[in-house]
This record gives sequence, C-alpha cells and structure tokens, in this order.
Amino acid sequence: MSQLSTALRAPWPAGWRVVAVVALYALYLPLSGYAVGDFGFDAAEYWELSLKFTQQGGFSLLGYDDPVRGYLGPLLILPARVLCHFTGWSMLAGAQVLGAAWAALLMGIAIPALVAQVTGRALAAGRWLALLGLMFVFWRDYFNFTLSDMPALTLLVLALVALRRSQWMWAVAAGVFLAAAINIRPIYIASLPGCLWLFFRNAPPGRRGIARAGLLVVGAALLLLPQWRINRHHFQRNTPLVMAGAPQTRPLYLKQLTWGTAFQRYETSLIPEIPRSLVYADPAGQLVLARQPAGRFASYGAYLKFAALHPVATGMRYLRHLFNGLDIRFPTPYPRHLHPPGQETLRLLNYALLGLGTWLALAAWWRSRQSQQARGVWRAPVAPVLLALLLPCLLVLPTLIECRFLLPLHMLLLAAIATCWHPRTWWRKLGGPARRVAFLVLATGWLWGCWQLSEDTARHLRPSREAPQE
Repeated sequence: MSQLSTALRAPWPAGWRVVAVVALYALYLPLSGYAVGDFGFDAAEYWELSLKFTQQGGFSLLGYDDPVRGYLGPLLILPARVLCHFTGWSMLAGAQVLGAAWAALLMGIAIPALVAQVTGRALAAGRWLALLGLMFVFWRDYFNFTLSDMPALTLLVLALVALRRSQWMWAVAAGVFLAAAINIRPIYIASLPGCLWLFFRNAPPGRRGIARAGLLVVGAALLLLPQWRINRHHFQRNTPLVMAGAPQTRPLYLKQLTWGTAFQRYETSLIPEIPRSLVYADPAGQLVLARQPAGRFASYGAYLKFAALHPVATGMRYLRHLFNGLDIRFPTPYPRHLHPPGQETLRLLNYALLGLGTWLALAAWWRSRQSQQARGVWRAPVAPVLLALLLPCLLVLPTLIECRFLLPLHMLLLAAIATCWHPRTWWRKLGGPARRVAFLVLATGWLWGCWQLSEDTARHLRPSREAPQE
C-alpha cells in the first residue's frame, strides 16, 4: 500500500500518460453506443469539408472554399479519412481514432505541462489520474466526433505552454499553436491579450526579445497564410482570419447576440421524440426582441444600446447563461435520451465541483490579498493564463450558450480541484463541529439552488421547430 501511495505521489512520464489516455479511450469509444447514423450535424459537416482539398482530383489548399469555418480543422481530419479509405472503417471509427489522439495530446501532454508551468511542480500521478477521471466523466463523448472544441482547446493550451519556453523554436511553435487554435475556433482570438502578456513577460530584453517576437509572428504566419490565400482567391478579402460568415451576410456573432437574447440554452439532439435540437426559451428576452425592428439586432450598436438601457436585465441574463453553460446534463454533444441513466448523479457531482471550485478560487483570491507571497504567485504566469482561457468564455456569454462554449472554464475548475484540493487538510481547517455543520448546510443549499435553477431552465424546453434560424 505504501508503495502504491509513493507511486501516486510521483509524476508519470509523458509517454506513460499518453499510453494511459489512449488505452482508456480505445476501450471506451467503440463501446460508447454511438452508431454511424448518429454521425451528423457539425461533425458530419467537418468530415465532408475535408473533401474540399481533393475535389479537383489532386490535393490543393485552394480547393477549400468554406467562408464560415477555417481550413485547418477539416485539414486535420484528412488522416482519419485516409485511414478509413484503406481499412474500410466507417467515418465514426475514423473519428474515434482521431478523438483518442486528441484526448492523449490534451490530457497526456498539454494540461500536465501547463499545470507544471503555472504551479512550478510536475503533476503527481494520483492527481493527474483524478483530473483524467473528471474530464472523462463530463466530456468523454466529445471525442467520438470530429468537432472543433477539443482540438482548438488543446492547441491553445499548447500555445500557452510554448509561450513560457525560452528557446527560439518554442517561439515559432507558440505562433503556430496559437494561430491554429484561432483558425479552428475564431472565438479564441480573445485569448490574444493573455497570450501576448505571457509572451512579453518572458521575452529577453533588447534585440533577442525583438527576434523572439519576430519568430512568434513567423509561426503564426505559417498557419494563417493559407487562410489569407483562400480568402483572397474565393472571397476577394484580404484577411488571414476566418470570416465566420459568407460575404454580404450578417456576421455570425451578431446573429448569436439575437439568439442568445431569445433563448437560454441550446444542445443538438439525437433524441427521437425531440429531433435536431434541445432549445430552451427566454420569455423575457423574446419580449425584448419583439420591440426590435424585424425581431433582431440589426447592428452591434443596436445591441450595445439595448444592453446600456437594460443593464440589470442584461447582467442577469449573462449570469444565467454562465450557469447554463456550466450545467452539464449530458457528457456528449449529441444526447440520445432526454433523461439518460445516471443523469441526476452527474448533475449533482457537477454542482458539487462547481461549488468547490468557486470556494477554492475565492480562497486563493483572499490569500492573495492577505499574503505578499501569494500575490507574487498571482503575478507569475497565473494571471495571463487565466486571461487567455477565460476571455473567450466571457465573449460567448451573450450568445446562444452551449456547454462546450465554456469548456475552458470548466476544465480550469476541474484542474484546480484535482491539483490543489487537499480534502483532509481542508476539512481539518474548517474548525469545530459547529463550523462543519454550517458548511454542510451551506453546501446543501448550494446543491438545492443549482438544481432549482437547472429545473427552471428545463421548464422552458421548446419544440425544435423554434430553434434559431436565419
């Protein structure tokens, strides 16, 4: 027993972690219950977009002509397509192989490396296994499908890791990873302030610092130049960024502001009795939109004017979106049952972890106010890393919220719990019986309140025909 305890306190080599993650998902994904017919919606669209590179007989990046999604996500799916071509496997099997690889990169390499840089120590095997288990419980079926969420987050975390390294090749790698994350999920452009803050904190002075900044730009250009050429060739636009909308159409984010006012929450559905979507209405927001011309926000200025005139209602809507985005009712992007077995347990566990993560964050903030040493920790890489991961989450709060939009925030909470929480010490520091009883009462009230908020949202479930369209 003591040998096992000692082994769990020591960090595992990256290779062992990768093998463990691949083994876990190689065992789970084929038995997860999904069939080829469930491979639809965004996952199928990404799979089909990967054909554009070869639609003219040979391979060409300029064959890609989609204005909404960046070229890199579909390009990274091509190896899975090649695998399916030579093996005869289904596209679901190819997606599962790709998903296991992304899981290994995220959980086996990226997150442990970032935690080690932020905390100054390698992640112990026991705590890494706890984090792996928590991520598996809440997000496991996202690796079944060719979606952009996990690849983009993985690349963003790798960019944060590379930004702290001093060798010149890491500056190039940081530019590549950051540009890749932005190309796959354009919302991660909001991570730039945190990433640049982290980069310049570690940049050497003088010419070496300028040279390193130049290498960062070179790395980003390597990834964004093809997107610029695609935009010029097909849409006559001189931008290296994904346009996120066809020319002459309303921007996608502007549409999302309208949808986010009319609806509280959205999930894609494979449920037979509720096909295509689970959409939860916001009656108060729909009344507001009814007063807008054409029932929508015509411009960003119109939305900002509305938000300025109704600051309390807007702020409360954002808080509701924050909760709904963290209220994980399904560990999958495509639920097949409205009330799957174990859902109540999953929800209660999630609410408990959200409360614990909030407690730990507040405690860390309070210590930083009281202790000069703690303030030094927060001036280290913690603040820019938090900024890089949380600004995209802040930017999506006004939109039609989906749980996957707040994946970086939820991952941060799980990582904080798995890496920083010491249950025995924490329970002992609570003090005597009276304080412990008070804490249990507070925790029960938190769970009850979260449950009631979730049930209130669920009462506004609407038919899929009311899903946002434009």
